[in-house]
Amino acid sequence: MTEPDPVLVAHADGVARVTFNRPDHANTITYATMQAFIAGLEQAHASGATVLVVSGAGADLTLGRDKGERVAGVTRADNLRLILHANELLASFPGISVAAVRGRAFGFGTGLALHSDIAIAADTAILGFDELAAGLPPLVVLTYLYRHVTPKAADDLVLTSRKVGAAEALRLGLVSRVVAEADLDATVERTVAELAGRDASALRLLKEFAGEAKSAEQRPAKEFGEYAVERLVAWIERGQS
Repeated sequence: MTEPDPVLVAHADGVARVTFNRPDHANTITYATMQAFIAGLEQAHASGATVLVVSGAGADLTLGRDKGERVAGVTRADNLRLILHANELLASFPGISVAAVRGRAFGFGTGLALHSDIAIAADTAILGFDELAAGLPPLVVLTYLYRHVTPKAADDLVLTSRKVGAAEALRLGLVSRVVAEADLDATVERTVAELAGRDASALRLLKEFAGEAKSAEQRPAKEFGEYAVERLVAWIERGQS
């Protein structure tokens, strides 16, 4: 019997959707699944979509990478570099990315929430970085985690591999908001519709400038404020395109 596609990709009305499709395996990400996920993100980039939705079929977003998998002909380094590529594609999506976090979102799954612009979690969701408990120091995680949570919280998460519920994940800054599990799909769809109905060029400008603002700690506030005015005026004078 033919295996179902590990990742489903759809595009409609300015919205790209990339969905992990291994519910019988809690959407655990194999090498083939990661390749399909990357291909889906690349299609989302090329589609010109205003919004990207990342989700998982079934009860869980994903248990993260299959840490015991060994792929013939693929080095460990090349396998791990797929994570870097996927993270970059998600973070650099020119529109607004929305992650729907249901059930377990471990390792790479928590990373998906962090790399998405908006992460909406069910109140029953569980997140965490479980790599060290599986014998793998999560060095890739530390390339971005300190930008999202405090150093103490980051060290605690990666060193203990502890799982956190949705409420704590919200307090730590791992997700954007938490809703009742029964309301997750409706909330995500309402948010997607709101975003898709907004001016696409305004969203792109906001996304791009937000990235600059987050890395502007050492830049004088007045100087960065003047730069913000210049960017906004240039956008208006271009006809908001």
